Amino acid sequence: SSPAALGLGDCSFVSSAMARARSCLLAAALLVLALRWASQAFVSAPAQAPEAALRGAPAAASAAAAAVAGMPLAASAADEYLNYNFAGEATPFMVIGYFACTSALTAIAFLSYLILTKLKII
Repeated sequence: SSPAALGLGDCSFVSSAMARARSCLLAAALLVLALRWASQAFVSAPAQAPEAALRGAPAAASAAAAAVAGMPLAASAADEYLNYNFAGEATPFMVIGYFACTSALTAIAFLSYLILTKLKII
């Protein structure tokens, strides 16, 4: 039962057909994984509240209860000033840090070059 006896001809044709089928299977598996990964980026729409619950006095009472329930969290929120200095303004710390880093790195580069040339490596 050789490939020639079965009418398949050359063995390289059979192996290339199997490789093609394997590559198609791999591509399909990668496509499924990519679609599954991309589907996690989408979130379903929120559930609609029944319209009957939004009419009348019970709805107003539930809205007031929700507002009162949310009050303690808002009242206890920390009110602190965050010193965020990356909004475009330059501070003395940033200016000194810039010149210190560039000077130190220039010195390191020059000393490395000096050592390598004295040792005749470059």
